[in-house]
Amino acid sequence: MNVILVDTGDLLFSRESVRQPNAQQIGKLKADLYMKAYNRMAYDAFTPGELDFFLGVGELIKMSQQANFPFLAANLIAVKSNKRIFKAYTIKEVGGMKVGILGLISDRFSLGGPPEEKGEYQITDPIEAAEKAVAALKKRCRLIVALTHMEADEQKILVEKVRGIHFIINGHLSHSQSTPQFVSRTQILIAGARGEFLGEVDLSRKRARLYSRYQLVPMKADYHDHPEVQALVAQYKKEFECAMESPVSAEVKSPPDSVTEVPQLLSFLGNKGCETCHPREQEHWATTPHARAYQTLVEKNKTSDSFCLSCHTTGFRSHRQPAVNYENVQCEACHGPAEGHPDPRKELEDAEEQECRACHNPTNSPNFNYQTYLQKIIHPK
Repeated sequence: MNVILVDTGDLLFSRESVRQPNAQQIGKLKADLYMKAYNRMAYDAFTPGELDFFLGVGELIKMSQQANFPFLAANLIAVKSNKRIFKAYTIKEVGGMKVGILGLISDRFSLGGPPEEKGEYQITDPIEAAEKAVAALKKRCRLIVALTHMEADEQKILVEKVRGIHFIINGHLSHSQSTPQFVSRTQILIAGARGEFLGEVDLSRKRARLYSRYQLVPMKADYHDHPEVQALVAQYKKEFECAMESPVSAEVKSPPDSVTEVPQLLSFLGNKGCETCHPREQEHWATTPHARAYQTLVEKNKTSDSFCLSCHTTGFRSHRQPAVNYENVQCEACHGPAEGHPDPRKELEDAEEQECRACHNPTNSPNFNYQTYLQKIIHPK
């Protein structure tokens, strides 16, 4: 069977996990895990997304050197040399048919990365880069696929201005599409985020015509892990736990011409510190889904996923206590860290709707209704 495997970015971080303590260390652990696993699976190409650049282009270059497949980014250049950092495209053969695969990144994104890289790299106009790559691929390939990391409107502009792209596989948009979106005769495919679905395109020929069938394959528990990959994941989990227990140090420098007030960072105490004075609230909380939030991760084998932990535990966002990871959505997840309470000068916060929507967003909780869900967790005062 002829198969091409690709990934279209935001592999290492979510928008939430970028802000977590030890994010750099965890990102490097993930990079090592994914490259080893993707090598084992014989991946064919990877195009990075804007969240992957949080590590810096230099770290992505190191990551690409570990991979047995090309990183593709036709419009990422080194400013000084004006040369591409990664290949613009690669050509694969499937069933005797040559397929050209190019990588593009939106120039609306910031590269981020460490301060020492500022001005060293640049994302150039993706349309201009695509025109050059597609012109070269048309001479050699029957089919052209663009791995893109773009907004929805940019996809449409790309198709309108660059003729000859048959498929666009977009890794930037978090929602999944069970059927292709068509712009002119180009099919746009989105498998979604967090590895919940595998987007699969089957190609077939009938005389001179080429046909395709697209489907989303849910990644359920009945797909068993390969023993080698299981071992890699087990090692990653051990190293992840060590990273979460490591202290985070930060050097704070005051700007020379201004004085900025730094808010006090308080500590989380856990529910045991709340139940003495609030037994009724604690008893009610134990009956709610929040009290079983961590068990959901256990059942889905997601206890080492920082994206999931941030919403299914309490204190995970604490930069003062990076190792704090109280299981479940406890009192302080909604009302804030309780160090100093019940000192009247340290009143706890009232939980607002925006606090709920940080986790119950369209990606994590598409059927969320604030008033309905509130009745499930609101406690007596």
